[in-house]
Amino acid sequence: MVPIVLALILINPAVASAAQTAQIQKVEKRLLAPCCYTQSIAEHGSDIAVQMRGEVEAMVTEGKSESEIVEHYRGIYGDRILVVPDGLTGRILFSLPVAIAALACLVLFVCFRKMLRSGRRERMRNVSQSRPAVSDVLKQKIEREIGEPL
Repeated sequence: MVPIVLALILINPAVASAAQTAQIQKVEKRLLAPCCYTQSIAEHGSDIAVQMRGEVEAMVTEGKSESEIVEHYRGIYGDRILVVPDGLTGRILFSLPVAIAALACLVLFVCFRKMLRSGRRERMRNVSQSRPAVSDVLKQKIEREIGEPL
């Protein structure tokens, strides 16, 4: 713990290059504050988040890569420390809403199609009951013109 505190004191943010600053910000946005797991350490104001921001800055200036830093914290806190889960959990997390939306659209399509078909059948039934068939109309017209029933 003491080396980390000393590293925090000795590191000057102005000394970090633009690439290192970008890497620090990227790592900070990938990690959740372990006190409540609601915000990334870049946004959270707790003591542990401030400490982690300093540790991340120290690790980046030491030359550690983003994946090394993330793996360090995953080793300490587990996968829950990640804002966006890696691997299968992440894929499920992001693909599940899309799959549910597609399934809902399919169900709505089938339901509307059934409703339209049943409505069309009902209209055809009503039309056929309200008017006589064409053959009956023609038969009646012929009977009127001839004057005798067919």
